[in-house]
Amino acid sequence: MITLWNIFIYNPIYNILIFVAQHLTFKDVGLAVIVFTIIIRLALFPVSKKSVIGQYKMKLLEPKIKAIKAKGLSKEAEAQETFALYSQEKINPFSGCLYLLIQLPILIAINLVFHRGLTQPYHLYNFLNTTGLNNIFLGHDLAQPLLLFAILAGITQAVQAFIIPQPDMSTSDSASMQNQFAKSLSLQTKYILPLIIIYIATKFSAALSLYWTVANLFSIGQELYLRKTVRSKMGKQLLAE
Repeated sequence: MITLWNIFIYNPIYNILIFVAQHLTFKDVGLAVIVFTIIIRLALFPVSKKSVIGQYKMKLLEPKIKAIKAKGLSKEAEAQETFALYSQEKINPFSGCLYLLIQLPILIAINLVFHRGLTQPYHLYNFLNTTGLNNIFLGHDLAQPLLLFAILAGITQAVQAFIIPQPDMSTSDSASMQNQFAKSLSLQTKYILPLIIIYIATKFSAALSLYWTVANLFSIGQELYLRKTVRSKMGKQLLAE
């Protein structure tokens, strides 16, 4: 299992980072982390785009989903009709989870790279080297935690949470348990998750916080871009509050 992890995840991520630092950022590792993050997010853009558009489509389907709930069906029948609607509209409600799962090993690998140090001959491809790499970024060793970067990661996460399409926030007595759960999850994503991220980021390398921050900024830009383009293709009601 460890061998597969190294071959397919850790080694490629480590060596891409070293390649970027060596050939694209004048051996500045901090800039390499930024460029590396952009490369990774561009590679994942098709998956993330599908996830974001899926969220928009689900927002658009809220009236139809409410109509299904209003029928008073059993939970099983209601779930069958809801998933039939998703299938008809070609929506995968779990696409967002898939996107998050893809990112998790990348986060783990980046933190391990800086925890172990950049000089790792057993993991380095033979056409690369780590000579002269500068691990200091803005006066700080990227292998050590940095509160400023941790706070930036939390703030950008909060901004991202506020601009994504929100679920129906109905608080009526007739609101289903599913709606209440969606509302609770949305509030926690906006207010609690950023604080958790700040806390976690203070325990790990500043490089991880930097990656997290740049990734969030990329997601914010992507959200605004897709919001503009999707609005023109799918109708203004798609983003209606």
